[in-house]
Order: sequence, then structure tokens, then C-alpha cells
Amino acid sequence: MHLKTYFLALLFTPFALATTTTTTTNTPNPIAQRAPATSGLLSELPTIFQGATELLSPDTVDKLETIVSGGAVLLGGDTPQNLQKLLSSTNIDKLQRLIDNADRLLTPGFVNETTQLIDMANPLVSDVGKIMNALIGSE
Repeated sequence: MHLKTYFLALLFTPFALATTTTTTTNTPNPIAQRAPATSGLLSELPTIFQGATELLSPDTVDKLETIVSGGAVLLGGDTPQNLQKLLSSTNIDKLQRLIDNADRLLTPGFVNETTQLIDMANPLVSDVGKIMNALIGSE
């Protein structure tokens, strides 16, 4: 008989526990509070992703591929030896003299006068072209 009472107690325990959990009146709030606003890396993520999206556009990737493959061509074969010859001290001296002469020659006054001369010569060249076309067309 003692076992029967113990068995009945075990049998009805889940129902007793179930009724105690359903009688609670405090229901939890299913929505969590918002995370506090940050000024660190987390707040900058949209900007970072936007920049990465622009950087990885098909046009940019094509340009980078062109640069990389062009660099590989330049660095392969005879190019390093050719660059060494091109950048010899003799050629560097020649380039420096050329730049020095251009600096002395291309003063602002010279550039302005040359621009004016070309602007004044444009109508004359156009008229000579018309005359040449007329002469060639009449033959």
C-alpha cells in the first residue's frame, strides 16, 4: 500500500508542477532593450561597407587586373635590363638638361605670346585650307 501512495504521488507530480508554472502572472517582455549608441567601429561599419562595395566594383577590379598584368609584363623578360639602360646616369643627365632648358624657355610670357600667335594664325590656316581645296577641286 505504501508503494501505491508513492506511485500516485509520482504520477500526479507533473500535473502539480504544470499548474504552478501556468499560474504565474508576470510574463516576460519579448522585446529586448535597444543596444546603446556607439561612436566606435560599429557605427562606422555602413561607411566601411559602402567603401568596400565601391572598391570592389567590376570596373575597379578590371582596372586593378590591368595594372597587375601590365606590371608583370614590365617586370618580366628583358624589361629590367632595358630599364637599367634607360635610367643610366648619362640618360638622367640628358633628361635633367632638357628639363632645365624647358624651364628657361617656357616662361609665362613666352607661353602667353605663343598662345596668342596660334590663336591669330587659326583663321589664316583655315582660309589657306579653303583656298587649297578650291584650287585642287577646280583642276
